[in-house]
Amino acid sequence: MGSEDTIYVAVGGVEESELTLLWVLHNLKPRKVCILHVHQPSKMISSMYGVDGNLAEIIFDQQQIRGLEEVGKEMMNRILDEYLLFCSQAGVSAIRLHIQMDDVAKGIVELIRRHNIKKLVMGAAADEHFSEGMWLMSEKAQYVNENAPFSCQIWFICREHLVHTRFETGQSSNAPSPSGSSYLTSSTEAAGIFGSTVSEEREESECEIELYDVLHSGEEGSSNDQLFDRLEQALKEAESSNQKAFEESDRRVKAEMNATRAMRQAKMLERLYNECKRENETALAKQNESLENIKRLREELSVSREQNSILESQVANSERRMKQLEDELSSALEQLQVSLKERDELQIELENSHKVIEELLRKQAEETSSTHMDQFNLDQLSVSEIHDATLDQLEICQKEKDELQVELENTRRINKELLRKQSEDTSNSHLQQPFIEFSLSEIEEATEDFDQLYKIAEGARGSVYYKCVLRHTEVIIKVLGRNSFQDSNEFLREVDDLIKLRHPNLVNLIGACPEKTALVYEYVPNGSLEDHLNSRNDMPPLSWQSRMHIATQLCSTLMFLHAGKLVHGNLKPGNILLDDNFGCKLSDFGSCRAFSLVENSSNMTESSNPNPYLDPDFRNSRRVSHSLDLYPFGIIVLQLLSGRSTQGIAESAQSELLNGGNLSSFLDSSAGNWPHQVAQLTHLAIRCCDINRSRRPDLASDVLKVLETMKPSVASIAYAPESNEDGEPPSYFLCPILQAVMSDPHVAADGYTYEATALQDWLADHDTSPMTNLRLPNLNLIPNFPLRSAIQQWQENR
Repeated sequence: MGSEDTIYVAVGGVEESELTLLWVLHNLKPRKVCILHVHQPSKMISSMYGVDGNLAEIIFDQQQIRGLEEVGKEMMNRILDEYLLFCSQAGVSAIRLHIQMDDVAKGIVELIRRHNIKKLVMGAAADEHFSEGMWLMSEKAQYVNENAPFSCQIWFICREHLVHTRFETGQSSNAPSPSGSSYLTSSTEAAGIFGSTVSEEREESECEIELYDVLHSGEEGSSNDQLFDRLEQALKEAESSNQKAFEESDRRVKAEMNATRAMRQAKMLERLYNECKRENETALAKQNESLENIKRLREELSVSREQNSILESQVANSERRMKQLEDELSSALEQLQVSLKERDELQIELENSHKVIEELLRKQAEETSSTHMDQFNLDQLSVSEIHDATLDQLEICQKEKDELQVELENTRRINKELLRKQSEDTSNSHLQQPFIEFSLSEIEEATEDFDQLYKIAEGARGSVYYKCVLRHTEVIIKVLGRNSFQDSNEFLREVDDLIKLRHPNLVNLIGACPEKTALVYEYVPNGSLEDHLNSRNDMPPLSWQSRMHIATQLCSTLMFLHAGKLVHGNLKPGNILLDDNFGCKLSDFGSCRAFSLVENSSNMTESSNPNPYLDPDFRNSRRVSHSLDLYPFGIIVLQLLSGRSTQGIAESAQSELLNGGNLSSFLDSSAGNWPHQVAQLTHLAIRCCDINRSRRPDLASDVLKVLETMKPSVASIAYAPESNEDGEPPSYFLCPILQAVMSDPHVAADGYTYEATALQDWLADHDTSPMTNLRLPNLNLIPNFPLRSAIQQWQENR
């Protein structure tokens, strides 16, 4: 029966045993408790057996003796039930075990042996107050300590203090007393219990003495009748005393139970009070901490508001300054156009004058050889006068040309300085501009609940474009159709992919609104390439330099996308936007574009109007590859060269090349005098439009190489850099890693341009961007030929 997890607690007197049980629950924290008790027969009956073995049977009949025993057992059961109830309220499983013996110590030892008890807790002293270094004061404790089996570990307790521990092997240890008990004991109650116990023992002793005297007086010669009369009277008195003792004992037990309950409730209330006090203190400390945090946050908010106000003021000033620079730039460009036109006219006039002089000199030589000397002198005089007049006119023209040339140089310098400042401002704003998640309320407020006045276009798959102002910035909002994405997670993945695509010639994604499935892009002010090719809104025709600049940047951008395993899939002039410097900004790209084309092309019928920019090979095979962008690129290049519509443009160019290679009737004359390399570029554009995609050229090794041969003229349009007065180069000529002028600039997957060798050294130890510290989607490098040409021109002009 003796389980290792069960703690046996020997109980006797109410107060001392309750303190022992409290010590067990507080210090040993058992899962199961067994209340052990040795029940002693009535002391009065035992004393009678001690005087004469048959005397008890003479005085009391068996029924009376059993009645006395039942009273004692009932009192024992009540006390044990109180202990079990106490353990149950403490949340500990408890049982009871008792034996009836005259000697309590022997009874405890017998129970240990009989039930193989392993762990026992009992009192160390009877009615003794605890003192440091005290020993086992109770004879019962000493007997149990000496005679209990060695397999039982025993703790001896006095007033909730550990006095002595006997371990399983029989070794003993005087343990120091644990910390003082946290339970309260009423001294008045303890005194009352002690007094009632002493009174009971006194009454029993007096009864035994009186009976003893009666028996002895009968032995000295009294008659049997007198003896039995006195015995009968003594029996009645004993019964009366027994009844009174039982009633007193019952009353005392009830009083002890009430006192125990009161003590337990007081201790419980004390624990609850302490716990509530600790909880209140903790809550108060947290509240004070929260108040301090709120106060600190308010101070930070106040500082943030002040900084925000300052930043808004700076932004407003920057916008005003940008507006002024744009106005100055526009005026300078107009003046430049006028100066260029005047310069061309003067150049033509100068060339005509040279021709007149040469013709006059030739005629003079002919007349000199065929006429008489006199006539020759006369004619020579006439020619001399004509020659002098012509020289005077040439001198005037040359002077006017020099003045115009000085004015033109000043205009160029101002224009280049404005372009440099604008480029630096744009570059800085581009680097510092974070991705913003706009709320639906912001979008609705900016578009006045998507009013038609803000609507500028409709795209594929139900998408709608709006132009508005968000947070003091002009933007384009693309609201995607319901069928564009299957769920919000697909939209967020698309946004994440677009954020990672950073390139100077890709339209910058400012933010998104997941609630409306909308994308917010930067506003590109100079319209699309389609607008310029069709001369919408009275737009002037593009020069051939601008057209080649656009083709070069478009080629470089497609190489960047293809290096990242991406396909634009919807390349057309309407998706090629132009900035103020006629820089190319490619829009409407994304990972889902090619798949939407597959879906759209599968729904096409022969009667529907085919997309002229859609690759015929893709229309037939539904295969998505980089070649999908080559076909529309070739069509767009042919449009830039000829200014014509897409219908039959490749066949017309092919016919012109086969007809002696004279492209004068094919090329757009409004673009100016085309360079001789245009024939080779036309041939490559026709190859891009080949139905068999395997015969199409490579952008890097074929197309870009030809465009590179035209770079001296293109560079003047793509970049117009000029060093500062102190000789410092523009900031975008510097490598972000080396902080030096680049000689071989390359664009990485993060969209920034670096010196090739410096970036390769960086990528040898890292796979993240040197600028953003984000993981690069790939390690491919694309040469930035336009920037390299601009740097070389700047170095030559120094």
